[in-house]
This record gives sequence, C-alpha cells and structure tokens, in this order.
Amino acid sequence: MMLRRNFCFSARLTQGIAALLASSATYAQTSGNAGNNSNNNGQVVTPYVQYSMTYDDNVLRLKDAEQARSILGTDQMSDTYRTAVGGIRIDKMISRQHLTLDASLNRTDFDHFRQFDNTGKDAKGDWGWAIGNYFSGNIGYIYSEALTPFQNFRVFEKNLRTQKTQYASAAWRMHPDWTLRAQFTRLGLDYSLASQQINTFTQDISEVGLDYTARSGSIAGIQLRHTNGNYPNPTIIDGEEINNSFKQDEIKAKVLWLYSGKTRLQFLGGLVERKRQSANDVNFSGFNARLIGDWAATGQTSLTMNLWREIGGLNDVDANYALTNGVSLAATTKASDKLKLDGLVDYEKRNYNGATVITGVTPSGRRDKYGRAAFSVTYMPLPSWSLMASIFREKLQSNIDNFGYVSNGVVLTARYEF
Repeated sequence: MMLRRNFCFSARLTQGIAALLASSATYAQTSGNAGNNSNNNGQVVTPYVQYSMTYDDNVLRLKDAEQARSILGTDQMSDTYRTAVGGIRIDKMISRQHLTLDASLNRTDFDHFRQFDNTGKDAKGDWGWAIGNYFSGNIGYIYSEALTPFQNFRVFEKNLRTQKTQYASAAWRMHPDWTLRAQFTRLGLDYSLASQQINTFTQDISEVGLDYTARSGSIAGIQLRHTNGNYPNPTIIDGEEINNSFKQDEIKAKVLWLYSGKTRLQFLGGLVERKRQSANDVNFSGFNARLIGDWAATGQTSLTMNLWREIGGLNDVDANYALTNGVSLAATTKASDKLKLDGLVDYEKRNYNGATVITGVTPSGRRDKYGRAAFSVTYMPLPSWSLMASIFREKLQSNIDNFGYVSNGVVLTARYEF
C-alpha cells in the first residue's frame, strides 16, 4: 500500500465499513453462481512487486510555513518519499468455494522527514462459500499496519495505526425472488504511540436484510444494522472522564436499479440514531443516504457519481462523529489496450458534533470543507507490467484556523506481477 493512500480522513471510516458490508453482501448473493473461474488468466498464485516515488509539497498537512516553524522548527513542508512493496496474491476455486488471499510488506523512506520512515503490512483473506443453490456467504479477515494520517491527529511523531477487520456473512435464497441475508463485522483500530492509546477502539456491526430481486436483475430491499462502538481507554480532561463509546441503530432501504445495459443506480438510505455513552442525550438522529450512479458511456469510457449524507466515525476527544454531505465524480477511459486515464473530483462538507462537557478544546460549531482532485495515466507495456503517473491536489478549509491546509503532489509508480 502506498503511503499516500493513508492520507484519508477518519470521517470516512464508517463509509468504508458500509462499502465492505455492501460488497460482501452482494457477493454472498452471487457466489453460488460463480462457476469455476478464479482470475482472468487462470493463474492461482501471483507474486508481485511495486515501487513508487511521491512528491508532496505539504506532507504533514500544515497550514503554512509559520505553523511548520512553530511545530518543527523549520520552514520545510515538502518532501519526497519512496515506497517499495512486495507481496503475493492467491485466487483459487475449489468446486464452488472461492478462496482468495493477498499479503504484502511495504517500506517507506522519506528524504527529509526521516523520523517517519516505516515498515507496513497488509493482508486480506476471504472464503466465498456456497452450499447447494440456496446458501452462500463470505468469511474474511483484513489486516493493515501503516503510518497514521497526519490530518487525523495533530501529533508529529511516528504513530503506526493497526487496523483489523473480521467479517462473516450468509445469504439464504429462500425463493427465486427473495433473499434473506445477515452479516457480522468486527473492526479494531490500535495505535503505537502511548499518548494515542485513548483513540484505540473496536466496533461490532450486526446486520440483517431482506432483498427482492426482479426478473430484470434489479434489487429492492430493507436492512437493519446495529453498531456497538467501544473505546476502552477514556480521556481525562479537567478531571472529567470522557468516553466516546457509542451505540448506533439504522433502518435503511436498499435499491439497485439496472436502468439499462449501460446505466445502473444504487441507493442506500434511511434513519440513523447514535448515542454516546458519556452523554444522556441522543448525539444524532436523522436521515442518512448514499446514491451511486454508474454509466458506461462507451465501451471504453465509464463514469461514477456518488452523492451522500452520512455520519462518519471520528477519533477526536471532543467529537465522535461528523455529519458529512458530499459529492464525487470519477471517470475512466481506456484510450487503448495499453493506456488508461483516470480522473477523480471529491468535495465534502463536515459538521462536527461537540461534546458539551468539554470546554476549551474544539468549538462545537466546527465546520470543514474538504476537496480533492486527482488525475492519473496508466501505461501497460505488458499485461504483467504497469507504469502509472498521477497528480493530486487536496484542500481543507475549516473555521478553526490552524486546521486548514493545501497539499499538491505527484506520484510515479511501477508494478510487476510475475
């Protein structure tokens, strides 16, 4: 995993979990008909190596050179870092059971901020199981160890974040048109710095749903989800013990509309209620939704648009969620068999809840605006060898002056699969 992928916001944590749940549930409904194909070329074991070089003019996501001097004692904000990755991917069908494994090690070295040099690990394993024609599901585990994003924590020491996810899902096709599904997911985050142990937490997510599949392939359903978030280490501020543990309940409608052979729409939305252990009132109660539109404009070009209003998990001591409203547009075009172009524009507004028992930490009226744009060119001289060049710009505006920043960068990546 390239280090730049770690520069994301923890406000997207819940969105990432939702995507994991949705993809696993979709696969659970289709894995029974997966057939005997493993991957595109039939290769079961694929070792790979990857090397990338990134230039970022604001690696630590600081407001300006003055803030850099006050924190680091230097005007330096830019840096170039190199990441080497080596891994192995396994994809195997055994009868109707689909087994996949992807494990890798990575090493990142900075030219200037060498105190952040680090070694990371990633592993993903999944068993897509099927029993007969009516029962299917997934059992899996995901592990990631990487440098904590700097915009998440204003801590300028090397702080490695370990994320562990375990999940199990099952789907019962009890009628040709009706599918009953269930899933349990446990997510855990831990940090290497002793000062950041207060942000260690786990989330247990339980979900059940009922889907109706029309003859066209479109799906309409309903799902119920309960999340139990646990922070084992409370924060002590002015002698007051603060615990961001919470419970969250959701009831949402789910729609997959296959409008045409080129266009499909996905919708997931409904009521969400979130209560924090340290507060007597309801932290959040309202409507959450995400709409995804996919359009295959031509055989070579596709567009994906996302619109969302969601609460995302946070690890701040003074706010345990942010209500986000956002839109993103991604485009991909295959200029030739060897050349591909990708573009992305992402814009999001975040309104933070305030922990009223804490004063003088962060105003409860914190508001952020986040934008990101990226463009990449991928050239594949051989099916097993790819070269990518990309540029990106990231901007955060906040009513808390020191939290805003602008970052621009360039990434060059080479990847070879044996």
